Amino acid sequence: MNNTWLIILGVLAAGLAVFLLLPYVLPEPEVAPEVPAAAAAEPDETEPPAAIEPEGEPGEEEVPAAVSYAIDGAIGSAEYPNAVEIAGVKVHWANDASYLRVGLIAPGTGYAAIGFDPVRGMEEANMILGYVQDGKAYFRDDHGTEPTAHMADADRGGTEDIVAAAGAEWTDQTILEFIIPLDSGDPMDKRLVPGNAYTILVAYHDLQDGFTARHSRRGTGEIRLDAVP
Repeated sequence: MNNTWLIILGVLAAGLAVFLLLPYVLPEPEVAPEVPAAAAAEPDETEPPAAIEPEGEPGEEEVPAAVSYAIDGAIGSAEYPNAVEIAGVKVHWANDASYLRVGLIAPGTGYAAIGFDPVRGMEEANMILGYVQDGKAYFRDDHGTEPTAHMADADRGGTEDIVAAAGAEWTDQTILEFIIPLDSGDPMDKRLVPGNAYTILVAYHDLQDGFTARHSRRGTGEIRLDAVP
């Protein structure tokens, strides 16, 4: 009996010794290396581009609120209250207290021009020239520098004062429409007064476009602006 207990106590003592020595005998477990957490992406501080406002439709002309006419290169039978024919060019016009609207129908497919209130020949006239090429209309605001010469207002220190313009070309005629202020404030332009009569010059070229070619035909006439109450 005593021997049995001694055996049991011996086994327990051996087991305890093994348990106490186990951490020193077994290899330490490998520890996985610490991986740093991915850095959070910096917020994009770049602002998106500002929205671009859509522009007007191609070919649309901006017309002053005081002038409620269609500037489209087409002249209807009742569109203008006044008309006269000079040197084969039909001149149509209308005005209010601030603006003059003009429509020209010239024979041929070249340029057409009109000058207001000249002194001698083209001298001192406020001139508007225009033509249509490949479906697009071109206009220029000129000043009569001599009886037989003119230059762009912008080239003489003035300004381009055509408010709106449009044109069309057919096989046998060119149609030009434009609006100018009666008093632009440009020293290259003369002030036009409602109710007054003015001498005008009209010229055109049968075939040639541009602003410098000599005309095929020219003429002189008179228009009277509408009186404004």
